[in-house]
Amino acid sequence: MSYQIQLQQAFAALQNGQLAQAFQTAQLVLQNQPEQPDALHLLALVARQQQNHAAALMFFKRSLQAQPKQAVVWSNYANLLLLMQHLDEAEQAYQQALTLAADFADCWANAAALALRQHNIVLALERISTALKLQPASVRFLSIKADILKASAQLQQALAVYDEALAIAPDNFYCWHNKGALLRQLDKPAEALACFANIVTQGQHSPEYHFNRACAAADCGDYCLAESEWLAALALKPDYIDAHLSLNNFYWEHQKTAQFLQSFQKSLQQQPDSAPLVYHYASRLINSQQQEAAEQVLREGLQRLGPHPELLHALGAQYSKKGLLDQAQQLTRQALAQRPDHSRFRIDLANYLMQQGDYQQALTELAKAQQTEADNQEIWAYQGTCWRLLEDPRHHWLNDYQRLVQSFLLPAPQGYDNREHFLSELNTAVRALHTSRQQPLDQSVRGGTQTIGRLLAEPARAIQDFRLLLEQQIRQYLMTLPKDNTHPLLRRNQQQFQIVGSWSVRLQQAGYHSNHVHPQGWLSACTYLEVPPAITAKDEQRQGWLKLGETCLGLGAREQVARAICPEPGLVVLFPSYTWHGTYPFSGDGSRMTAPCDISPG
Repeated sequence: MSYQIQLQQAFAALQNGQLAQAFQTAQLVLQNQPEQPDALHLLALVARQQQNHAAALMFFKRSLQAQPKQAVVWSNYANLLLLMQHLDEAEQAYQQALTLAADFADCWANAAALALRQHNIVLALERISTALKLQPASVRFLSIKADILKASAQLQQALAVYDEALAIAPDNFYCWHNKGALLRQLDKPAEALACFANIVTQGQHSPEYHFNRACAAADCGDYCLAESEWLAALALKPDYIDAHLSLNNFYWEHQKTAQFLQSFQKSLQQQPDSAPLVYHYASRLINSQQQEAAEQVLREGLQRLGPHPELLHALGAQYSKKGLLDQAQQLTRQALAQRPDHSRFRIDLANYLMQQGDYQQALTELAKAQQTEADNQEIWAYQGTCWRLLEDPRHHWLNDYQRLVQSFLLPAPQGYDNREHFLSELNTAVRALHTSRQQPLDQSVRGGTQTIGRLLAEPARAIQDFRLLLEQQIRQYLMTLPKDNTHPLLRRNQQQFQIVGSWSVRLQQAGYHSNHVHPQGWLSACTYLEVPPAITAKDEQRQGWLKLGETCLGLGAREQVARAICPEPGLVVLFPSYTWHGTYPFSGDGSRMTAPCDISPG
C-alpha cells in the first residue's frame, strides 16, 4: 500500500475521531519515510486533540523543518501557539502562513482573533475584513468581526453584524447567544431573554448560556428563572466562578440566608483542589464578616494546594486586619515571588508599608504596579496619600480639591414646574428600582441598598431627562479643566466622554459609604436625589456629608479629610475617580438617596 493511501486513511480516521487508528497509520508511514511532512502534521493534529501540547509542538516543528512551505501547517501551528498563549510566536507563524498563501481566509480570521487578544483593534479589523472579502458569507468570520467591534465599544455595529450572520444561519447558537449577551450589555435584558429563548434546546449543555440567561432574567426581575439558570450553569461547571458570585450576591441581597454560600460548599466537595473556588469562597466569607471561617478555608486550601499565590495573598490580607503587618508582608512577598506582575499584590504590599510608615518603599511598589496598570485609579490614590504624608507637593498637584472637585445644582428640565417637581418624579422612578433587601456584598455601601444594572439606561422619562442634564454638567466640567499631559485626569481629557456605569444607593439611619476610590474609572459623579432632615449645612457633626481625602487604611492621626460637602437635593458633585471619598453616617428618619456614575474618556 502506498504511503499516499495510508495518509488518506489516517486523515479519514482523524476526521471520524478515531485518534488511535490515525496515530498508528501515520506511524506506519514514518517507518518508511521518517520525516514525511504530512504524516508529521497529522501526528501533530492527533496530539493536539489529545491535549498533549508538547508532543503537538514537536511534530509541527518536525513537519515544518522537513517542508517549510506549508501554509496550512504554519496556520495550524499558530493556532496551537495561540491556544497555549504564546502570542508572539503565534503571530510569526500566522505571518509565515499568509506569506505562502495570501488568499488563506481561515488564517486571516485566526490572525484577526490573535490581534484582538493583543488589543490591536485596528489590525484585527483589517485582518477580518480581508477574510470576509475572501468568504463574505462565513458566519464564523462575521462572529469574529462582531467580537472585535464589541471589544472596541462599537456595540451597535456589533449587533448589526450578529444580525447579518443570523440572516445567513438563523439557527446559529453562537450568534444568538452572543447577541443576547450583547443586548444585556446594552441594558436590554428583555430582548436578551428573547434571543436566549431561540436556543433553549441547544443551550442545555452550555454553562455560559445558562449563566447569561440567568443574568438577563435577574435584570428583568424574574429571580425564580435566574436562580434555576445559575444552578444549571454550576451543575455543568462546578468551578464557574461568575455563576457562584452572581448566585450568592442574589442570595445575600434577598436575605436567603439558608442558601447563601451553599454552592461553594457543594462545588468544593466535587473539586476540593480548585484554587479559584477556595479563593472566592473565602472572599465571600470575608465580605459577609465571617473572618475566622475565611481564614480557616484559606489555611486548609494552602495545606492541600501548597503555596498558591492568590491564597497566600488573601491570607496576608486577613493578617493585616489583625494588625499583623509583618506576617501580611511576608505572605504577600511570597505571592509576588510567583506573580511579580500582579498589581493587586503590589498595591496591598504598599498598603502594609504605608501603615508601617515606610512611604518611600510603598511608592516603589506602587510604581511597579503602575507599569502594569498605568490608569489604575487606586494606584494614583495611594501615591497621592504617600506624597501627602511625605509633604511632597505632588499631593496638591494630583488632588487639587478646590479645582478638580466641583459641584452644581441641577436645573429643572423642560416639562416640569420646577426643580422640586422634577426631583419628585425622578425619586419615584429611582426608588422603584431598589428591590434588594440589604446592602450589596462587595461594595462600599453600609446600611443601605444599591440598584442593579445601569440606572441611566432605564427608560423612565425622568431618568432619561436626568441623564441629559448630567451629561450637560459633565461637559461643562471638562471644559473648565486645565491642560497637563502628565496628570492622570487632565492628560486624558479630550472633552469627549461616555458614562460606563450608573447606579443608585439608598442609605437608611446610620448608613454610610466606607472610604474608597473607583479603580477602573477616570471621572466620577454623585447626584443627591433625596436628603433626610438630619443632613444640614449647619451640622457641626456633618451627618451624611460627603468627605474627601480620608483613606480606607485606618491611619488614625495621619488621616485627613481634605474637604467635606453637605448634600442637598439636586446637587451634583464631580471628582477624579482616584479621589478618596466616603460619607459620615447620619441618624434620624428618612433616606439619603444618591445616583453615582463612572465616566471614561470618549
